[in-house]
Amino acid sequence: MSDKLQSLGISVYHEIRQDILMARLPPSQKLGLKFLSERYNCGASPIREALNQLTVEGWVVRIDKRGFFVADASPEDFADILHNRCFIEGEALRRSIALGGAAWEEEVLLTHFRMSNLDRREGDPSSADVAAWETAHRNFHKALISACGSRLMLENCARLYDLNIRYRVLARRKSHTSRRVSDEHDEIKTLTLRRDADGAVDALVRHYLATGDFLFPKD
Repeated sequence: MSDKLQSLGISVYHEIRQDILMARLPPSQKLGLKFLSERYNCGASPIREALNQLTVEGWVVRIDKRGFFVADASPEDFADILHNRCFIEGEALRRSIALGGAAWEEEVLLTHFRMSNLDRREGDPSSADVAAWETAHRNFHKALISACGSRLMLENCARLYDLNIRYRVLARRKSHTSRRVSDEHDEIKTLTLRRDADGAVDALVRHYLATGDFLFPKD
C-alpha cells in the first residue's frame, strides 16, 4: 500500500469512527462501500481498510453475505460499559485525589472553567459549538483522573469514555426532560478539590448513572 493510500485510509478511519461516536452514523446502519465512498469522497480501498480496523476495535460488525454495519446499541451493552466505567474511573479519581498535587488541582480547575464557559447546545453534533463543548468535556473528565499514577487505568478509562459517547449523544436526542449537567460537573469539581474522595466518587458515579436513566428509563 502506498503512503498516500495508507494516509487516506487513516483519515477515513478517523472520520468514520467520529461519525459513529457522535451517532451521525446510527447504531445498526449498513455501511455500504458506495454510500461511504460518496460520503467521504474517496475510493473503496481506504474504506475497506478503515472498516476492517473499526471491526477489530468493535465499532463496526461484519455479517457474512450482508456486509458491514455500525455496532448495535443495547441496554445490555450500555450497562456493561457503565459498570466498568464507574468501577475503573471511580478508582482512578480516588487515586488522583490521594496522589494529585497543586498542578493537578490547577488542571481540574482550569478544564472545568473552560467547559463551564461553553454552551452545551442541543442539536447537530457536527456544529462547532457542540464539538468545542465535547472537547472541553473530555478534557475535564481526563483531568479529574490524570494523577492516578496508572497508564493502563488511564488507557482503559479513555476507551470506556469513547464507548460511552454515542450513548450520551443518543440520550440527549431521546430525552424530553431537563437535566442540569453543569450542576453535576460543579459538584464533582467541588468535592474533588475539597479532597472528599468518597463524595467525589459518589457524585461521579451518579453523574454517569444519570445518562443511563435518560437513555433507558426504568419502568
